[in-house]
Amino acid sequence: MLCIGALFAKDLPLSEQKRELLKLKRQKIQEDADIQKRSWVSPLIFSLSANRNKDASDMQSETNSAALEWSQDLFRSGGIYYTIEQADALEQANLLGIDIEEAVYLKQVYTLQAQIERDTLKRKQNELTLKNRDIDLFIIKAKYKAGSTDISELNRATIDRDNTRTALIVIKNTLRNEVYELKKLIGYDNSDTFMLPDIPLISKSQYLNRQLELLQYASRDKRDDAAWRITRASYLPKLTFNGSYGYSDYQSDLIDYNGDNYRYGAVLSIPLDINTRATVESSRLQLLQTRTAQLDRRLELEQEYEKRFYTIADFEEKISVAEEMIEMYDDLYDFTDNQVKAGFKSAYELESLGNSVEIQKYEKEIQRYNIEIEKISLYFDTKQ
Repeated sequence: MLCIGALFAKDLPLSEQKRELLKLKRQKIQEDADIQKRSWVSPLIFSLSANRNKDASDMQSETNSAALEWSQDLFRSGGIYYTIEQADALEQANLLGIDIEEAVYLKQVYTLQAQIERDTLKRKQNELTLKNRDIDLFIIKAKYKAGSTDISELNRATIDRDNTRTALIVIKNTLRNEVYELKKLIGYDNSDTFMLPDIPLISKSQYLNRQLELLQYASRDKRDDAAWRITRASYLPKLTFNGSYGYSDYQSDLIDYNGDNYRYGAVLSIPLDINTRATVESSRLQLLQTRTAQLDRRLELEQEYEKRFYTIADFEEKISVAEEMIEMYDDLYDFTDNQVKAGFKSAYELESLGNSVEIQKYEKEIQRYNIEIEKISLYFDTKQ
Protein backbone atom coordinates (compact mmCIF):
# COMPACT_ATOMS: atom_id res chain seq x y z
CA MET A 1 0.00 0.00 0.00
CA LEU A 2 2.78 2.41 0.92
CA CYS A 3 4.68 1.64 -2.29
CA ILE A 4 1.60 2.31 -4.41
CA GLY A 5 0.93 5.54 -2.51
CA ALA A 6 4.53 6.68 -3.03
CA LEU A 7 4.26 5.91 -6.75
CA PHE A 8 1.13 8.04 -7.15
CA ALA A 9 2.61 10.87 -5.07
CA LYS A 10 5.81 10.93 -7.11
CA ASP A 11 4.34 11.08 -10.59
CA LEU A 12 0.65 11.84 -10.85
CA PRO A 13 -0.77 10.83 -14.25
CA LEU A 14 -2.47 14.21 -14.64
CA SER A 15 -1.91 17.06 -17.05
CA GLU A 16 0.68 19.66 -16.10
CA GLN A 17 -2.05 22.28 -15.73
CA LYS A 18 -4.09 20.19 -13.31
CA ARG A 19 -1.03 19.38 -11.19
CA GLU A 20 -0.06 23.06 -11.12
CA LEU A 21 -3.62 24.09 -10.20
CA LEU A 22 -3.73 21.63 -7.29
CA LYS A 23 -0.34 22.89 -6.07
CA LEU A 24 -1.47 26.53 -6.21
CA LYS A 25 -4.68 25.74 -4.34
CA ARG A 26 -2.68 24.05 -1.56
CA GLN A 27 -0.29 26.99 -1.34
CA LYS A 28 -3.16 29.47 -1.08
CA ILE A 29 -4.79 27.45 1.71
CA GLN A 30 -1.51 27.44 3.65
CA GLU A 31 -1.05 31.18 3.21
CA ASP A 32 -4.65 31.86 4.28
CA ALA A 33 -4.12 29.66 7.34
CA ASP A 34 -0.99 31.61 8.32
CA ILE A 35 -2.99 34.84 8.06
CA GLN A 36 -5.74 33.48 10.30
CA LYS A 37 -3.30 32.11 12.88
CA ARG A 38 -1.90 35.62 13.30
CA SER A 39 -5.25 37.39 13.01
CA TRP A 40 -5.34 38.03 16.78
CA VAL A 41 -2.21 40.23 16.50
CA SER A 42 -3.28 43.82 15.86
CA PRO A 43 -1.35 45.92 13.35
CA LEU A 44 1.03 48.67 14.44
CA ILE A 45 -0.31 51.86 12.86
CA PHE A 46 2.17 54.45 11.64
CA SER A 47 0.85 57.85 10.59
CA LEU A 48 2.25 61.09 9.22
CA SER A 49 0.27 64.31 9.04
CA ALA A 50 0.85 67.86 7.82
CA ASN A 51 -1.76 70.59 8.34
CA ARG A 52 -1.74 74.28 7.45
CA ASN A 53 -4.37 76.58 8.96
CA LYS A 54 -5.54 80.19 8.45
CA ASP A 55 -8.44 81.66 10.42
CA ALA A 56 -10.68 84.69 9.80
CA SER A 57 -8.29 87.00 11.66
CA ASP A 58 -5.54 86.11 9.22
CA MET A 59 -3.67 84.13 11.88
CA GLN A 60 -1.71 81.22 10.39
CA SER A 61 -0.44 77.97 11.89
CA GLU A 62 1.26 74.80 10.69
CA THR A 63 1.42 71.40 12.36
CA ASN A 64 3.58 68.45 11.31
CA SER A 65 3.45 65.20 13.25
CA ALA A 66 4.40 61.53 13.19
CA ALA A 67 2.97 58.80 15.40
CA LEU A 68 2.90 55.07 16.17
CA GLU A 69 -0.23 53.54 17.67
CA TRP A 70 -1.01 50.01 18.85
CA SER A 71 -4.07 48.45 20.44
CA GLN A 72 -3.62 44.77 21.27
CA ASP A 73 -5.73 42.18 23.08
CA LEU A 74 -3.52 40.46 25.64
CA PHE A 75 -6.18 38.13 27.03
CA ARG A 76 -9.49 36.88 25.61
CA SER A 77 -10.46 34.14 28.08
CA GLY A 78 -8.90 31.50 25.81
CA GLY A 79 -10.10 33.09 22.58
CA ILE A 80 -6.57 33.63 21.26
CA TYR A 81 -5.63 29.95 21.68
CA TYR A 82 -8.86 28.77 20.04
CA THR A 83 -8.36 31.18 17.12
CA ILE A 84 -5.06 29.44 16.34
CA GLU A 85 -6.65 26.01 16.86
CA GLN A 86 -9.50 26.91 14.51
CA ALA A 87 -7.02 28.08 11.85
CA ASP A 88 -5.13 24.77 12.07
CA ALA A 89 -8.33 22.73 11.79
CA LEU A 90 -9.63 24.83 8.90
CA GLU A 91 -6.32 24.44 7.09
CA GLN A 92 -6.49 20.65 7.45
CA ALA A 93 -10.12 20.55 6.31
CA ASN A 94 -9.36 22.67 3.24
CA LEU A 95 -6.23 20.69 2.36
CA LEU A 96 -8.26 17.49 2.61
CA GLY A 97 -10.72 19.13 0.22
CA ILE A 98 -7.88 19.43 -2.32
CA ASP A 99 -6.88 15.82 -1.57
CA ILE A 100 -10.46 14.81 -2.40
CA GLU A 101 -10.34 16.82 -5.64
CA GLU A 102 -7.04 15.16 -6.57
CA ALA A 103 -8.41 11.73 -5.63
CA VAL A 104 -11.42 12.30 -7.91
CA TYR A 105 -9.05 13.06 -10.78
CA LEU A 106 -6.93 9.99 -10.08
CA LYS A 107 -9.97 7.77 -9.70
CA GLN A 108 -11.23 8.99 -13.07
CA VAL A 109 -7.83 8.45 -14.72
CA TYR A 110 -7.28 4.91 -13.46
CA THR A 111 -10.91 3.94 -13.90
CA LEU A 112 -10.82 5.16 -17.50
CA GLN A 113 -7.56 3.32 -18.11
CA ALA A 114 -9.10 0.12 -16.72
CA GLN A 115 -12.25 0.66 -18.78
CA ILE A 116 -10.21 1.19 -21.94
CA GLU A 117 -8.27 -2.02 -21.38
CA ARG A 118 -11.48 -3.88 -20.46
CA ASP A 119 -13.48 -2.52 -23.40
CA THR A 120 -10.63 -3.33 -25.78
CA LEU A 121 -11.15 -6.95 -24.71
CA LYS A 122 -14.92 -6.50 -25.10
CA ARG A 123 -14.37 -5.31 -28.66
CA LYS A 124 -12.28 -8.39 -29.46
CA GLN A 125 -14.88 -10.55 -27.72
CA ASN A 126 -17.68 -9.00 -29.79
CA GLU A 127 -15.70 -9.51 -32.98
CA LEU A 128 -15.44 -13.23 -32.20
CA THR A 129 -19.12 -13.32 -31.27
CA LEU A 130 -19.94 -11.71 -34.61
CA LYS A 131 -17.92 -14.41 -36.39
CA ASN A 132 -19.97 -17.05 -34.58
CA ARG A 133 -23.21 -15.28 -35.50
CA ASP A 134 -22.08 -15.23 -39.15
CA ILE A 135 -21.35 -18.97 -38.93
CA ASP A 136 -24.76 -19.60 -37.33
CA LEU A 137 -26.50 -17.57 -40.02
CA PHE A 138 -24.57 -19.35 -42.79
CA ILE A 139 -25.49 -22.79 -41.43
CA ILE A 140 -29.16 -21.93 -40.80
CA LYS A 141 -29.47 -20.30 -44.22
CA ALA A 142 -28.12 -23.53 -45.79
CA LYS A 143 -30.59 -25.59 -43.74
CA TYR A 144 -33.45 -23.27 -44.75
CA LYS A 145 -32.58 -23.67 -48.41
CA ALA A 146 -32.45 -27.43 -47.88
CA GLY A 147 -35.87 -27.32 -46.21
CA SER A 148 -34.67 -28.62 -42.82
CA THR A 149 -35.58 -25.45 -40.86
CA ASP A 150 -38.25 -22.74 -41.07
CA ILE A 151 -38.14 -18.99 -41.68
CA SER A 152 -38.50 -18.11 -37.98
CA GLU A 153 -35.18 -19.80 -37.20
CA LEU A 154 -33.56 -17.91 -40.07
CA ASN A 155 -35.03 -14.62 -38.82
CA ARG A 156 -33.75 -15.33 -35.28
CA ALA A 157 -30.24 -15.95 -36.56
CA THR A 158 -30.37 -12.79 -38.68
CA ILE A 159 -31.55 -10.69 -35.75
CA ASP A 160 -28.86 -12.18 -33.49
CA ARG A 161 -26.20 -11.32 -36.06
CA ASP A 162 -27.52 -7.74 -36.45
CA ASN A 163 -27.73 -7.24 -32.67
CA THR A 164 -24.12 -8.35 -32.34
CA ARG A 165 -23.07 -5.93 -35.08
CA THR A 166 -24.87 -3.13 -33.24
CA ALA A 167 -23.20 -4.10 -29.96
CA LEU A 168 -19.82 -3.98 -31.67
CA ILE A 169 -20.53 -0.47 -32.97
CA VAL A 170 -21.59 0.63 -29.48
CA ILE A 171 -18.47 -0.76 -27.79
CA LYS A 172 -16.22 0.92 -30.39
CA ASN A 173 -17.96 4.23 -29.75
CA THR A 174 -17.67 3.75 -25.97
CA LEU A 175 -13.99 2.93 -26.29
CA ARG A 176 -13.35 6.02 -28.41
CA ASN A 177 -15.15 8.27 -25.89
CA GLU A 178 -13.20 6.79 -22.99
CA VAL A 179 -9.94 7.60 -24.76
CA TYR A 180 -11.11 11.20 -25.31
CA GLU A 181 -12.06 11.56 -21.64
CA LEU A 182 -8.68 10.20 -20.56
CA LYS A 183 -6.89 12.71 -22.79
CA LYS A 184 -8.73 15.54 -21.01
CA LEU A 185 -7.23 14.44 -17.72
CA ILE A 186 -3.71 13.39 -18.61
CA GLY A 187 -3.10 16.13 -21.16
CA TYR A 188 -1.36 14.13 -23.87
CA ASP A 189 -2.41 11.89 -26.73
CA ASN A 190 -0.87 8.55 -25.77
CA SER A 191 -3.01 6.86 -23.14
CA ASP A 192 -0.55 3.96 -22.85
CA THR A 193 2.24 5.97 -21.24
CA PHE A 194 1.45 4.69 -17.75
CA MET A 195 0.73 1.23 -16.40
CA LEU A 196 -2.38 0.30 -14.49
CA PRO A 197 -1.07 -0.80 -11.06
CA ASP A 198 -2.37 -3.85 -9.24
CA ILE A 199 -4.38 -2.10 -6.53
CA PRO A 200 -5.20 -4.16 -3.42
CA LEU A 201 -8.66 -4.52 -1.94
CA ILE A 202 -8.47 -2.59 1.32
CA SER A 203 -10.33 -3.84 4.37
CA LYS A 204 -13.48 -2.20 5.69
CA SER A 205 -11.68 -0.88 8.79
CA GLN A 206 -8.91 0.62 6.65
CA TYR A 207 -11.49 2.18 4.37
CA LEU A 208 -13.45 3.84 7.18
CA ASN A 209 -10.37 4.95 9.15
CA ARG A 210 -8.70 6.59 6.15
CA GLN A 211 -11.71 7.67 4.09
CA LEU A 212 -11.06 11.22 2.90
CA GLU A 213 -14.55 12.58 3.51
CA LEU A 214 -14.56 11.25 7.07
CA LEU A 215 -11.12 12.72 7.72
CA GLN A 216 -12.39 16.05 6.44
CA TYR A 217 -15.41 15.80 8.74
CA ALA A 218 -13.05 15.19 11.68
CA SER A 219 -11.16 18.39 10.81
CA ARG A 220 -14.44 20.28 10.47
CA ASP A 221 -15.42 18.98 13.90
CA LYS A 222 -12.25 20.51 15.37
CA ARG A 223 -12.88 23.74 13.44
CA ASP A 224 -16.46 24.09 14.68
CA ASP A 225 -15.49 23.12 18.23
CA ALA A 226 -12.87 25.90 18.24
CA ALA A 227 -15.42 28.31 16.71
CA TRP A 228 -17.88 27.52 19.50
CA ARG A 229 -15.22 28.17 22.13
CA ILE A 230 -14.22 31.41 20.42
CA THR A 231 -17.86 32.53 20.49
CA ARG A 232 -18.11 31.75 24.21
CA ALA A 233 -14.83 33.55 24.92
CA SER A 234 -16.04 36.67 23.09
CA TYR A 235 -18.60 37.23 25.88
CA LEU A 236 -16.07 36.78 28.71
CA PRO A 237 -13.56 39.32 30.11
CA LYS A 238 -10.97 40.72 27.71
CA LEU A 239 -7.79 42.64 28.53
CA THR A 240 -6.53 45.10 25.92
CA PHE A 241 -3.35 47.18 25.89
CA ASN A 242 -3.47 50.61 24.25
CA GLY A 243 -0.44 52.73 23.50
CA SER A 244 0.85 55.40 21.18
CA TYR A 245 3.95 57.51 20.68
CA GLY A 246 4.38 60.53 18.45
CA TYR A 247 6.22 63.72 17.66
CA SER A 248 4.62 67.05 16.75
CA ASP A 249 5.97 70.34 15.45
CA TYR A 250 3.59 73.34 15.77
CA GLN A 251 4.25 76.82 14.41
CA SER A 252 1.89 79.81 14.44
CA ASP A 253 1.93 83.58 14.52
CA LEU A 254 1.56 83.50 18.32
CA ILE A 255 3.41 80.43 19.55
CA ASP A 256 5.80 77.73 18.41
CA TYR A 257 6.44 74.39 20.06
CA ASN A 258 7.63 70.90 19.25
CA GLY A 259 8.18 67.68 21.14
CA ASP A 260 7.10 64.12 21.63
CA ASN A 261 3.94 62.74 23.17
CA TYR A 262 2.79 59.34 24.30
CA ARG A 263 0.10 57.46 26.07
CA TYR A 264 -0.37 53.89 27.29
CA GLY A 265 -2.82 51.94 29.34
CA ALA A 266 -4.92 48.82 29.65
CA VAL A 267 -8.65 48.19 29.40
CA LEU A 268 -10.49 45.29 31.03
CA SER A 269 -13.87 44.85 29.35
CA ILE A 270 -16.77 42.42 29.14
CA PRO A 271 -19.69 42.73 26.69
CA LEU A 272 -23.24 42.65 28.02
CA ASP A 273 -25.37 41.46 25.10
CA ILE A 274 -28.97 40.30 25.21
CA ASN A 275 -28.18 37.79 22.41
CA THR A 276 -25.28 36.12 24.22
CA ARG A 277 -27.02 32.84 25.03
CA ALA A 278 -28.64 32.53 21.60
CA THR A 279 -25.37 33.27 19.75
CA VAL A 280 -23.39 30.74 21.79
CA GLU A 281 -26.14 28.14 21.40
CA SER A 282 -26.22 28.70 17.63
CA SER A 283 -22.48 28.03 17.46
CA ARG A 284 -22.91 24.87 19.57
CA LEU A 285 -25.70 23.64 17.31
CA GLN A 286 -23.42 24.10 14.29
CA LEU A 287 -20.88 21.83 16.00
CA LEU A 288 -23.56 19.22 16.74
CA GLN A 289 -24.77 19.44 13.15
CA THR A 290 -21.26 18.70 11.86
CA ARG A 291 -20.90 15.72 14.20
CA THR A 292 -24.29 14.30 13.22
CA ALA A 293 -23.47 14.72 9.52
CA GLN A 294 -20.20 12.87 10.10
CA LEU A 295 -21.98 9.92 11.73
CA ASP A 296 -24.59 9.87 8.95
CA ARG A 297 -21.91 9.90 6.25
CA ARG A 298 -20.01 7.12 8.00
CA LEU A 299 -23.11 4.90 7.91
CA GLU A 300 -23.56 5.66 4.19
CA LEU A 301 -19.93 4.81 3.47
CA GLU A 302 -20.20 1.52 5.37
CA GLN A 303 -22.98 0.57 2.98
CA GLU A 304 -20.93 1.82 0.02
CA TYR A 305 -18.08 -0.48 1.01
CA GLU A 306 -20.44 -3.44 1.50
CA LYS A 307 -22.02 -2.82 -1.92
CA ARG A 308 -18.67 -2.74 -3.71
CA PHE A 309 -17.33 -5.71 -1.72
CA TYR A 310 -20.25 -7.92 -2.78
CA THR A 311 -20.12 -6.57 -6.33
CA ILE A 312 -16.53 -7.82 -6.45
CA ALA A 313 -17.74 -11.20 -5.15
CA ASP A 314 -20.28 -11.29 -8.01
CA PHE A 315 -17.55 -10.59 -10.57
CA GLU A 316 -15.42 -13.37 -9.06
CA GLU A 317 -18.38 -15.72 -9.42
CA LYS A 318 -18.66 -14.74 -13.09
CA ILE A 319 -14.98 -15.67 -13.50
CA SER A 320 -15.76 -19.10 -12.07
CA VAL A 321 -18.65 -19.48 -14.52
CA ALA A 322 -16.36 -18.50 -17.40
CA GLU A 323 -13.81 -21.11 -16.29
CA GLU A 324 -16.54 -23.76 -16.29
CA MET A 325 -17.62 -22.68 -19.76
CA ILE A 326 -14.02 -22.87 -21.01
CA GLU A 327 -13.73 -26.40 -19.69
CA MET A 328 -17.00 -27.39 -21.36
CA TYR A 329 -16.04 -25.79 -24.70
CA ASP A 330 -12.60 -27.40 -24.58
CA ASP A 331 -14.23 -30.83 -24.27
CA LEU A 332 -16.63 -30.06 -27.09
CA TYR A 333 -13.78 -28.70 -29.22
CA ASP A 334 -11.76 -31.92 -28.83
CA PHE A 335 -14.85 -34.02 -29.59
CA THR A 336 -15.79 -31.91 -32.63
CA ASP A 337 -12.21 -31.93 -33.89
CA ASN A 338 -12.32 -35.74 -34.02
CA GLN A 339 -15.75 -35.58 -35.67
CA VAL A 340 -14.44 -33.16 -38.33
CA LYS A 341 -11.52 -35.47 -39.06
CA ALA A 342 -13.96 -38.36 -39.37
CA GLY A 343 -16.19 -36.31 -41.70
CA PHE A 344 -19.22 -36.15 -39.37
CA LYS A 345 -18.94 -32.44 -38.48
CA SER A 346 -18.10 -29.33 -40.49
CA ALA A 347 -15.08 -27.10 -39.98
CA TYR A 348 -17.49 -24.22 -39.32
CA GLU A 349 -18.68 -25.89 -36.12
CA LEU A 350 -15.10 -26.40 -34.99
CA GLU A 351 -14.29 -22.75 -35.71
CA SER A 352 -17.36 -21.64 -33.75
CA LEU A 353 -16.32 -23.71 -30.73
CA GLY A 354 -12.78 -22.33 -30.93
CA ASN A 355 -14.19 -18.82 -30.97
CA SER A 356 -16.39 -19.68 -27.96
CA VAL A 357 -13.35 -20.77 -25.98
CA GLU A 358 -11.62 -17.45 -26.72
CA ILE A 359 -14.82 -15.51 -25.90
CA GLN A 360 -14.91 -17.07 -22.43
CA LYS A 361 -11.20 -16.37 -21.90
CA TYR A 362 -11.87 -12.74 -22.72
CA GLU A 363 -14.83 -12.86 -20.33
CA LYS A 364 -12.52 -13.88 -17.49
CA GLU A 365 -10.21 -10.93 -18.17
CA ILE A 366 -13.14 -8.53 -18.53
CA GLN A 367 -14.45 -9.52 -15.09
CA ARG A 368 -10.97 -9.07 -13.62
CA TYR A 369 -10.97 -5.50 -14.93
CA ASN A 370 -14.43 -4.97 -13.43
CA ILE A 371 -12.96 -6.03 -10.09
CA GLU A 372 -10.06 -3.61 -10.55
CA ILE A 373 -12.50 -0.75 -11.23
CA GLU A 374 -14.30 -1.45 -7.94
CA LYS A 375 -10.99 -1.61 -6.04
CA ILE A 376 -9.81 1.63 -7.64
CA SER A 377 -12.93 3.39 -6.40
CA LEU A 378 -12.38 2.19 -2.82
CA TYR A 379 -8.64 2.84 -2.87
CA PHE A 380 -8.78 6.44 -4.07
CA ASP A 381 -11.50 7.33 -1.56
CA THR A 382 -8.88 6.92 1.17
CA LYS A 383 -5.89 8.97 2.34
CA GLN A 384 -2.64 7.62 0.85
